[in-house]
Amino acid sequence: MKKIGLILVTAWLAAGVARGQQPLADGKWWKRPRIVQALGLTPTQTSELEKIFAKSRPRLIDLKADLEKKQFAYEQAMGADKVDRQQVEAAIEAREQSRARLQKELALMELDMKQVLTPEQREKAQEMRAEFRQRVQERRRQMRDGADFDADPAPPRAATRGPAPRPTP
Repeated sequence: MKKIGLILVTAWLAAGVARGQQPLADGKWWKRPRIVQALGLTPTQTSELEKIFAKSRPRLIDLKADLEKKQFAYEQAMGADKVDRQQVEAAIEAREQSRARLQKELALMELDMKQVLTPEQREKAQEMRAEFRQRVQERRRQMRDGADFDADPAPPRAATRGPAPRPTP
């Protein structure tokens, strides 16, 4: 299948939306030098991608806020002392409709962005996304299968530069 599916845009942006944060520089994957180079994006293409994102962004913000409100209403309905099944069902339905509207907007933005890329760039983006997914799955597997949560965490990246500190006697 030669379609992008949910290319980097949707993967990274949707991930941020689901976590309530903005991923990778506000979802602007076309601004990341590594991705620009790997895909061979031209300045014209990055400008077009920026315009598409800017056009979609206000709607995405509104849809994300609506989803958060619907999620809150669902949690309130489920957390009530006496749970009303009809109220919970209505909250679930409203939440899922809101989620669907958000996903539709993301897919339409992706479609518009897809039109900016060449077939070769779309294929490379799909490969990059598959590699990204594989790395994420591997990290999850490692965390699930053997993470030692009691061990000291790795030092911050900046602390690993330069000579190692000498142990004190």
